[in-house]
Formats: sequence, structure tokens, C-alpha cells
Amino acid sequence: MKEYFNLDRIMTFCNYIFYFLCINLFCVILNTPIFLFIIFIGIRQVSKYMPLFLLCCIPLPVAFCSSLYCMRKLIKNKDLNVFKDFIIGIKNSFWQSTFVGLIYLFLSFVLYNNIIYSVNNNLNITLIFFFIILWIFILLSSINSFLLISKFSIKTLELLKYSFIITFTKPTLTLSNGFCIIFPIYLFTIYPVQLFFFLFSIISFFIYLVNRHFLKYLEENNYKD
Repeated sequence: MKEYFNLDRIMTFCNYIFYFLCINLFCVILNTPIFLFIIFIGIRQVSKYMPLFLLCCIPLPVAFCSSLYCMRKLIKNKDLNVFKDFIIGIKNSFWQSTFVGLIYLFLSFVLYNNIIYSVNNNLNITLIFFFIILWIFILLSSINSFLLISKFSIKTLELLKYSFIITFTKPTLTLSNGFCIIFPIYLFTIYPVQLFFFLFSIISFFIYLVNRHFLKYLEENNYKD
């Protein structure tokens, strides 16, 4: 019993909880525009104000990449310094994650408009489903892109190419990444107060946890950290 109540273990556990809380707080601060949109306009109005909502999402890729970097350090149990780690994550990924994020947001805007136009003009249902599936594919590819940005230094064109290839050829990882985002968000709708303090950290932690072996394989065979 003493092993389970070891003071060092308790302190380590508390440090991890504190790390989770701080990373989530930093992500919330960076994504203030999204929360302002939800508070003053409402999540149900996203479809009506899609361009504005997508603009509010511009800081999201930077926060996501930085939190992924921090979760990598947490899982590897390296020297943890929450503020320093998050700042390094931002510095390492800011420009590329922002640029790649803008590409995905633009593609999302185009596909959304195509879906709305097709529905309003009663176009072929097959075409509508094609746009929806393509949009889902783009969103899932964006997760792989930001995961790679947080781990490697890759030219943007190669990054996008490998992200699409991974999304298409690794369906298990792709679906797992989607689940790692959808399920916590679903729980957030049920327990908003409790999960508000951990949502970003939980999503980033599980996405990196699911992909860690694949990232290690890429590191050993293709890239250097």
C-alpha cells in the first residue's frame, strides 16, 4: 500500500494535473476569438456566420501544435516547464501552422459553400455527398498536418502531401484521430464545467498517444526530430 501512497508519486501526479490545466488555459487564451463567437453569437449560428467563425479559428492551429508539442514532452517525461514548453511549441510552429491552417480554413470555406449551393439548387445528391466526404477528409488531414508540424521540420508542400497520404493509407489512425476529437467534445456537451478545464489538453494528449508509435517510425526511417 505504501507504494501507491508514495509522496513522490503523488507530487508527480499533481504536477501532471497542473501541466494539463495550464496547457488548456493557454489554449483557451489563444482561442479567445472562438469563445467570444460562441458567447455573443452562439454555436448554433455557425452555419449562418461561417466566414466569421472560420476567421475566429485562425489561432487554433498554433495552439493545437503547441499543445501537441507539450503532450509529447509530457509522455516522454522530459524536464517539464509548462510556460517554457508552450512558448517553445509556439515558436517552433507559429508560421507554418498558421499558413497551413489558413489553407485548410480556405478549403473548408470553399467546400462548405459548394455544399450549401448544391443543397439550395437541388443538385445531384451524389455530388453533395462527395463534397461532404471531401470536407471530412480535409479536416482529418489537417490533424495529421498539425501533428507532423509539432514533431518535424518539413516543407509545406511535402507536409500537405504526406498528410493526405497518411490520411488515406492509415485509416485506423485517421479514424482514431477523429474519435479523439469528437468523443471529448461530445462529453463536453454533457459535462461542460468539468471538461472546460481539460478539453484541449485531453484532445492533444490522446491524439499524440495514439500516433506516438507511427511518429517514432517516421523519425527512425525518414525524418530527424
